[in-house]
Amino acid sequence: MKKSKRISHLPKERYAKNVENVKGAFVMLEKILLATIFLILLMGCASMNRGAPPPREIIVKVQAVPRPPYEPQGEAGGDPAKAQVNNGNGADIHKSMEVPNQEGSLSNMSFIVKDEAFIKIFSSLTVGDVTRLWNDIWVLKMSTNIRKVNLFINSPGGDAFSGLALADQIERAKKEGFHITAHASGIVASAAVPVFAVSNRRLAAPGTIFMIHETSVWKWPGRETASDIRSQNKLMNLIRDRYIG
Repeated sequence: MKKSKRISHLPKERYAKNVENVKGAFVMLEKILLATIFLILLMGCASMNRGAPPPREIIVKVQAVPRPPYEPQGEAGGDPAKAQVNNGNGADIHKSMEVPNQEGSLSNMSFIVKDEAFIKIFSSLTVGDVTRLWNDIWVLKMSTNIRKVNLFINSPGGDAFSGLALADQIERAKKEGFHITAHASGIVASAAVPVFAVSNRRLAAPGTIFMIHETSVWKWPGRETASDIRSQNKLMNLIRDRYIG
């Protein structure tokens, strides 16, 4: 209460002086802020008035170097297409670009040693495996005289239709004169079993686990009708007949 009493009895001259000081501080702050904004705008205008850089002539020379058909994609030693760019000042900029499978190269699933090809399937089966095997068989057929293929399998299975498609690819390769030797290790289960079974020669490391199971269909949760259930039953019977037929 005493503090409030002292403040309320300040001299009028002192109070007016304090008010003027506060107003002066605000005016000074406003001037500084306006000056800062003006300088920023001035610097922006100066940078915009510099004008566009003069045009430069760029000469691009592209030289394509073919990759050997037996060399896997994405590994060291490949010869991508090369480009040499002259920036007009006498300095060359060397760039390169990769042309995917430009002349039919083996995928990273396969490689060649001497007169034999080696293909490895060490993961769950997908459509990508079908694509790579199809690619590699055709590269071997069209670009080499190699017909001896070693297929190494360590797979828990995966997509049923991809397993059947891989088996079909091997059957076609056998008709084209390829001799497929399958080497099993670890586990060969579910959709990977027919891939192993259709090979010309089958070898398994001691302790390899083979597993087959009843046909099953994965589906997204949702509504089912009687027609859906009958269709799924036909599909499972079809898959079962393909596997055991």
